[in-house]
Parts: sequence; structure tokens; C-alpha cells
Amino acid sequence: MKTFLTMILLVIAMNTLFAQDTLNPSRPKALLNFNDQNPVFKLQDEQLSNKNGFMRYDVLTGYREGVSPISENFGLNFQAQIDHEKGTHRIKMYNLSIQDMLTHGLRKSNRVILEVKDPGKYRYHLDYGNELEWLRKNGYCYEMMMPIGVINSMQIVDDDLCRLFKVKIRNEKRMIDGKEREVLVISEQ
Repeated sequence: MKTFLTMILLVIAMNTLFAQDTLNPSRPKALLNFNDQNPVFKLQDEQLSNKNGFMRYDVLTGYREGVSPISENFGLNFQAQIDHEKGTHRIKMYNLSIQDMLTHGLRKSNRVILEVKDPGKYRYHLDYGNELEWLRKNGYCYEMMMPIGVINSMQIVDDDLCRLFKVKIRNEKRMIDGKEREVLVISEQ
């Protein structure tokens, strides 16, 4: 009986700690006070004093309620920030589809070929109903932080996203509307 009660309490505790209902207004205060100007992880003093500069992290989470996707010049959907004081370079993306993350907002859907089992998990289509509801189920947030000078192109971000989503991306020429056009192909590994 004691073991049974312990298991019940453990299940309740785990559900309390790990459950994330993004539609629940009684979310923990930390989720309500989201500030995109602050990195996901705060560097401690001993990490800031790391002379080798080997600090790095990447984080992929699901949709975050109340956080708008980034919209920059030229249609870019990510933001890069350099903190010279801490010696870090941070890339962030919020509430985007897998396709939007992998294209950085620079490619239209008709220039992206999905060679995947379930295209509905990669990009939105009007047939899926309400776009916000779809995004709540299929949207992601991503953040990467590395030492200044390591990120010199988006290739490192692309490689990391491909690893996280277990996909490959490549540019190919394909016939579209009777013309040969360059497209991005996203395929599962």
C-alpha cells in the first residue's frame, strides 16, 4: 500500500512539474514573464570568466503562447544578437513551422519541396483550418548561443536545426510550372 501511494504521489509530482498546457492562464509566473531580450539560460559568473570561450547551447521548445514570431527586414524570421560584454552571439526564432525555421523566412512555399511522411507537420496549408491552432500544435521556438566569431553564417544554425528535426536540406533544380527553378528540398533522415 505504501509503495502504491508513493507511486501515485510521484506521478502527480511529475505531471505537475512536466505538464505544459500552453492554453492554461494559470501557467507558472516564469512562463508569463517571458522576455525575448534575455537568453534562455543565464550565464553564471564562472561561465562568464571562461577564458576559452567554449560556452555553447541550443534549445528547441514547442509553441509559446503570447510570443510573436520575429519579423525582421527582408522577411527574415530570426534575430541575431551579439553581446560584446559577455562574448556571446545569440540566434533566436519564435513560434515558427519547421519549414519557416529551415528557410529563415527567405523562401516561399512554392520554392520548398517536402519529401516527408507528414507534410502537415512542416508547413501550414489552408486545408488545415485555423492557422493559430495549427501553429500551437506544430510551431517551435529555437535559440542558439555561441562565442562571438563561431557563427559566421547560418550554416551552423541550419546544421543544428537539421539535427534537431532529423531532416536533411539541399538545394536542387526542379521543373516547376514548366520552368527549371531552384528549390529547397527538405527530406527526413
